[in-house]
Amino acid sequence: MVNFGRVAEMIVANRKFSMDDFAMEASIPFDNDILPNESEIKIWNLSDKTLNNIKCDALLQMNGGYRGDVGLMLQGYISKVQTQWEGVDKVTSIFVLDSEDKNYAKKEVNETAFAKNTSASYIIKQMAAIINLPIAQMELNVDYQYKEGYTAKGIVIEILAKVAKDCGTSAFINKGKLYVRSLRRAGDKVFRLSKGTGLIGKPERFEEGGFKGYNLKSQLQHRITTASVVDLVTPQFEGRLYVRSGKHHMSRTGDFTTELEAIM
Repeated sequence: MVNFGRVAEMIVANRKFSMDDFAMEASIPFDNDILPNESEIKIWNLSDKTLNNIKCDALLQMNGGYRGDVGLMLQGYISKVQTQWEGVDKVTSIFVLDSEDKNYAKKEVNETAFAKNTSASYIIKQMAAIINLPIAQMELNVDYQYKEGYTAKGIVIEILAKVAKDCGTSAFINKGKLYVRSLRRAGDKVFRLSKGTGLIGKPERFEEGGFKGYNLKSQLQHRITTASVVDLVTPQFEGRLYVRSGKHHMSRTGDFTTELEAIM
């Protein structure tokens, strides 16, 4: 199905590449864990001069939507660029990590002792600073106090995830920033999803690991990402769901959709 007015824009090296001018595809995942997500953008028939300006570690942004309703889908740093020929076409694949430092997932901290009664929020801020990860939001269910102190040693993101878990809170990366918050935190803008607002097919119910929810597919919706609130309206189910993970798909004539896994 080809939707009217599709918009996809890749911004990199001080230049905007529009789907109006270039054949382009993108696959942009999102989830609720601390590991960086890697997106892939394919673009056809760039000149050698242009390709020379698209380099690893450069900041890349991707906007998507429909004319009159376009939003930021991806912001991250290029981890890899590959170009190959498919017949007469030159196809470049650009891989983008949702973080500033592509090696941050491997960064370690030497044994660091925090004093008695140190709060979890303080440790999270210190760990995030070590890997230069800006904190977009931090709302802990409980700001756990380590009465006997805390010793941080090892991989920084694993420490971050463990401390957040002690607070009963999720920690995840989204558009290059750290979020430490419950997926079910109230106050986010609610998106109503029904057949009339872009829902494709029927919801697929799942139950695993103590969670219940639905796998859903809709026309591309840039507002939907990790921790988005969805009011689902279908004959099978009507109620509020909280997005845990998913993936945006963009192309000129193929898929222009958002897949999501949402929990009750």
